[in-house]
Amino acid sequence: MNFQNIRVLVDGYNLELQQGTGIKTYGISLIKALNLLQAEIDILYSGAKQTKKQDSPVTEVLFFDPNFQKLGKLSQALSVSKILSKASFTPQRLKFNDIVIRNPKDILNSQFFNFLGVLNLPLCYQLSNYFFQKFNLELIIKPDYPWQIFHATYPLPIKVKGAKKITTIHDLIPLRLPYATLDDKDFFYRLIKYSIKTSDLIITVSEYSKKDLVEIFNCPAEKVAVTYSPVALPQQEVSSDKLSVYLRKYNLNYQKYILFVGAIEPKKNLGCLIDAYAMLNPDIPLVIVGKKAWLWEQDLAKIDFIVKKKSKSKTELEKVLVLDYVPTNDLPYLFQGAYCFVFPSLYEGFGLPVLEAMSFGCPVITSKVASLPEVCGDAALYIDPYNAEDLSDKLQQILTDPNLRDRLSLAGRKRAEFFSMDNYQHQLMAAYNQVLNP
Repeated sequence: MNFQNIRVLVDGYNLELQQGTGIKTYGISLIKALNLLQAEIDILYSGAKQTKKQDSPVTEVLFFDPNFQKLGKLSQALSVSKILSKASFTPQRLKFNDIVIRNPKDILNSQFFNFLGVLNLPLCYQLSNYFFQKFNLELIIKPDYPWQIFHATYPLPIKVKGAKKITTIHDLIPLRLPYATLDDKDFFYRLIKYSIKTSDLIITVSEYSKKDLVEIFNCPAEKVAVTYSPVALPQQEVSSDKLSVYLRKYNLNYQKYILFVGAIEPKKNLGCLIDAYAMLNPDIPLVIVGKKAWLWEQDLAKIDFIVKKKSKSKTELEKVLVLDYVPTNDLPYLFQGAYCFVFPSLYEGFGLPVLEAMSFGCPVITSKVASLPEVCGDAALYIDPYNAEDLSDKLQQILTDPNLRDRLSLAGRKRAEFFSMDNYQHQLMAAYNQVLNP
């Protein structure tokens, strides 16, 4: 089972982001799987300006310098004229000589450089989105040598000459929950329609997301393949004694806190969790791990207004701990150390945090909506995400029943085994073969 001699171009649209996102994690997992399948992989970046010599030392330096990730006026004008005339762009293949001391936390570190080719086309994603939004035009790329597949890990108005196009559409959240995102909904709708029309195959991450695509866009079901994301966090487990020592970094005690992990934005429904926690007012703290994404102020304001008011003896800062940044390597320990994990999301295309929690044996309470029951199966306690009392009752149930906690912990580990890298490779290979061997 391999893709030997299959050349794949993967977009770097989300991989370029400094902070992690679910789609960035998806892209990393995709690249790892393709490498294990022995594919030849290139990544298209939109970084520094192009230089005359691809192996020039300054090329490497400018690529890693964010201050040079912009086009000059002449280059900008030429790019505009190319897109308007439907001419093609050729990215520059970069060669690195280890001049720059790379950040080990960056995607472009040694573990990826061993098997990746890097191509650069300055601001290609910003330009393609702008011209699609304004003029309904796509950016056309002419490769320096042919790829069999261009895999866009997110809908992009880009065409690669000579390559079959596969686009991953994770979810339709801007259309299903328009009040919970800041996206331009008209642009998003047109981009999804374009992607379905111009892609040879659509990949999505759950049967629920596939159902949305078929029903809302009349997309042929046979054109959509489902590949379930694998567990992404390293499965590094330690004893409870060592874990207790480690958790002191965050002033936490083993199995003495409730955990939430996710961006703080309306879809994650953090306000419901804070309300439920305040109703119950348990002795153990609530730990919120996630960056402030958008429209987060109202949710976090509840910590001061409700939790502080209801707190018996501790301050609100002791009762609710908000960690806006936690290194990825710390997350396994936080999952392992928690009494339970709560994820009251209003909608998920997949729901990676619940899978990560289950993989570490952390019992899950989550919403009975969208893809979450598909991911968790019978290994979770389910709630109505619009009912804080229901969530409060489920918290009370698990906090007072150690046997229930143990059952959910074991069931979660068993359920997470299905979402292995090996299974993901099989699903990915079946999807790619629909395009390579129709």
